[in-house]
Amino acid sequence: MKYLRNVLALTCLLLCVCAGCDKNSERPADLPEDMTPTKITITQEGKPLEGASVLLEYDTPMKYPTSGITDEKGVATMVTYGFAGAQQGTAKVVVIKLVTEGETQGEEYGKKGEYGTDFHVVDAKYRTKETTDLEITIGKKNVKETFEVGAPVHEK
Repeated sequence: MKYLRNVLALTCLLLCVCAGCDKNSERPADLPEDMTPTKITITQEGKPLEGASVLLEYDTPMKYPTSGITDEKGVATMVTYGFAGAQQGTAKVVVIKLVTEGETQGEEYGKKGEYGTDFHVVDAKYRTKETTDLEITIGKKNVKETFEVGAPVHEK
């Protein structure tokens, strides 16, 4: 059930971020103007972790989600509701990365295929606000922070 909650939360967050990415959308009036450019680097055993979702879970609940996806250098450029920057305050850093193993598709369009199994590669400790010990404080100046998430895991 906890896994399902995390997947649903991540899906909702990504939908919110994508909704904010529409170039025709206007900035919400209550979205803070003074967001700070923030880049968070995630490493795993000292190497960049590509393709991980990074979420900021603030001490004070925020109306708009702040998140990013790590690139090949492990760097996530944080956006809030699709707008550049992170809201100021102290936040827990949540890191999630799923990989699919055994993915195959049917040979013909419409033919049912097997879709493989999803596995977490980041320790469960870093996947929720309640358990992560990664924390960041966002002030008025640009923020560049690096966090290590330890050895890879292989958990369903």
